[in-house]
Amino acid sequence: MNVLSELIKWVAFPLAGLLVLGFLCLLMYRAYLRRSTRIEMPNGISSLEEVALGGLKQWIFIRGTDRHNPVLLFLHGGPGAPLMGMSSSRLHDAEVIEHFTVVHWDQRGAGKSFSSGIPADSMTFDRLVEDCNELIDYLRSRLHTQKVFLVAHSGGTIIGLKAAHRYPEKLHAYVGVAQIINDYEQQRISYEFALEAAEESGDVARLRAIKAIGPPPYGTPQESLAKERFVSHYGGFIHDSSIKQMVKMASLVTNFLTSPEYSFSEGIRTFRNMGFEFTMNAMWEQMQNVDLTREIQSIRVPIYFFEGKYDMTTPTVLVEEFYDHLDAEKGKTLIIFEASGHLPMIEEKEKYQESLIDVVLKESHNR
Repeated sequence: MNVLSELIKWVAFPLAGLLVLGFLCLLMYRAYLRRSTRIEMPNGISSLEEVALGGLKQWIFIRGTDRHNPVLLFLHGGPGAPLMGMSSSRLHDAEVIEHFTVVHWDQRGAGKSFSSGIPADSMTFDRLVEDCNELIDYLRSRLHTQKVFLVAHSGGTIIGLKAAHRYPEKLHAYVGVAQIINDYEQQRISYEFALEAAEESGDVARLRAIKAIGPPPYGTPQESLAKERFVSHYGGFIHDSSIKQMVKMASLVTNFLTSPEYSFSEGIRTFRNMGFEFTMNAMWEQMQNVDLTREIQSIRVPIYFFEGKYDMTTPTVLVEEFYDHLDAEKGKTLIIFEASGHLPMIEEKEKYQESLIDVVLKESHNR
């Protein structure tokens, strides 16, 4: 009994104290982040709003230094991997919000918009495209504009490109960042990349593990994610594998726990990937059948692709092929980020922001 008492005294109590201290630090950083990124301009806007899309309550976060600036709607990836609760909506958009009114949206099933009561059969790309369309209409009315800029990343690019193809009259332009084109082909190319990298490095254990996963198609998202861990290890997700870059990526995850836009329970839920797991499991079969080359051969809105040179999660070569054959009556532009993998908006933040402001926005004024 004395041993147990001593164990509680020297281990359990200090551990509890550390947990309380950690929680207080998270609360303090949340308060600091809210204060340090406050928008105080007379025409500025910073608004967390619940909206009904497709009969389901979902959340958006609107930020800009001048509400009269053009509206930019950002579609996060995954599907099911939100960015609103990460630092993107407060820190990484610091320059962009001076030129655009930026809207981050936690899509159906993701982040603040996750609920255990969402019917799994409502998780379809058609439904997400229509949610996006309803949100665009809401923003057009809410912010008094005829058109918006639509920017999408990774899994969000399936929704984004479909919406741009279906509703071009509502958009100034579409920007696909790490654009998905054909899911099977991207899985095949990324698997071969990981396999060849392991062979070249002579890493027998990893080579054996990659071969055990095998090539696509994959029956579950867990198999694909297992393969992606090796793609990431060999620089196909984040190109710069330096400690600085890895710390930056780790901080993105912990931001869910410090986001002023999330309650602490919402942060924990998102940190645990509950919405991502729900969305990917519900939409896995649809994801495997994605082939936008069959669906979209022409588009009637100015279109841009921002692609990381070293991206092997959504391989840039597939975007280049799609770009070459795409009939874009209002113009098309492909920008390669020479030092990036799958996350150019983080790995080359300055170039990403400059491309939106000095290329996409500037060209829209000249049309």
